[in-house]
Amino acid sequence: MNPILAEILSCAWLISKERSTAYASILLSMLKGESFSDVDSAIARERNRSFVIGAMGDQPQRYGFADTNIPEGSVAIIPIRSEILKYDQPCGPRGSQSILSDVRSADQNPNIKSIVLVVDSPGGQVTGTDLLAEAICNSATPVVAYIEGMAASAAYWIISGASRIIASSDLDRIGSIGTMLMVEDLQPALEAQGVKFHEIYASLSVDKNADFNQVLDGKYESYQKNVLDVINSKFLSSIKANRAGLNESTLTGKMYFAPEAIALGLVDEIGSLEYAISVATAMAPVNTILDIETQTHNLNHMKIKETWKSIQSFFKLDPANLEAQELTAERVQQLNDELGNVITRNLELETLLDDEKQSHDGTKAALLALQNEDAATQIVAAKDTDKIESGADEPVYAHDKIADEFCS
Repeated sequence: MNPILAEILSCAWLISKERSTAYASILLSMLKGESFSDVDSAIARERNRSFVIGAMGDQPQRYGFADTNIPEGSVAIIPIRSEILKYDQPCGPRGSQSILSDVRSADQNPNIKSIVLVVDSPGGQVTGTDLLAEAICNSATPVVAYIEGMAASAAYWIISGASRIIASSDLDRIGSIGTMLMVEDLQPALEAQGVKFHEIYASLSVDKNADFNQVLDGKYESYQKNVLDVINSKFLSSIKANRAGLNESTLTGKMYFAPEAIALGLVDEIGSLEYAISVATAMAPVNTILDIETQTHNLNHMKIKETWKSIQSFFKLDPANLEAQELTAERVQQLNDELGNVITRNLELETLLDDEKQSHDGTKAALLALQNEDAATQIVAAKDTDKIESGADEPVYAHDKIADEFCS
């Protein structure tokens, strides 16, 4: 079976209905046995290939992800275009698995300081979407999402955890936050052509395919509750967690043009791709923050790749007001000063602790000397007593002598 056809017919989708209806014509062509081999997919594949922008001199240079000479401070560009399926498709779109691999590769490369996702997608398959979205949200490298047309459903879930989301135009459309299943029941048409269908289940497999078979019978409630609602619940919870201050009226599946999406908290601003790259570059770690590493041995193992998110967490900054907390040169100096104060205070506490330890050691030594002196005195006193009372049947010790005096 054609892999695209198999995906269309076999799973739930996070996709805009405007695009999903276009599959009807594709489906019909496939059923007629029409070939798509005459379609040139080389351009589509090239448009979906990730690459790295690195500055060498005054001119930016383009590098592949596998290049070993990517310069420090580079920006990774990762496209997310067209329908999103889990695996790569021969017609061009790269699967979420490949995009996930690129995100992780960029995050682990010390020379890549920021990531820009270039997005134009109506959404796609459920499978794999949550994993890619989590990787972007948890990336130690700052991520900026740039929308150049549409970011709907699965596509928006994927980019919702980016540090910043920028639209390219007032006419960009964002949203469609919801889950759907589109079923083409082809059985009647095939039966009209003489095809017979037989389904046989094991005697204990009483629930196998029950929800989906009810869908084919026109009964949707069970599949809606047991499948679609479960997927949608995780979808919505992820969006709310990733976008602080989001207006929850956006979670019903509606699409919005960019200006309204900004007002509702789905998008941060409108700008060009060059602007998005400059924002991503500005979010990259600044070396002056790491200069403190040489001030104390306690920071010898500090990671080179710090992030703006980790800085916010360390200083307990308010994540709901990111725009006012951009990593400007003035803010970097302020963070340097605050971190320097923390280090200075730690060193002062260590000095106090050392002084207390030395004082404790001195007291302990004096106590030990007194104990030794007392023991020597007791031995001498015992010997003197033995000499005086040598006729006694049992020796008399110093502590016994003292006790007798008190008793008398």
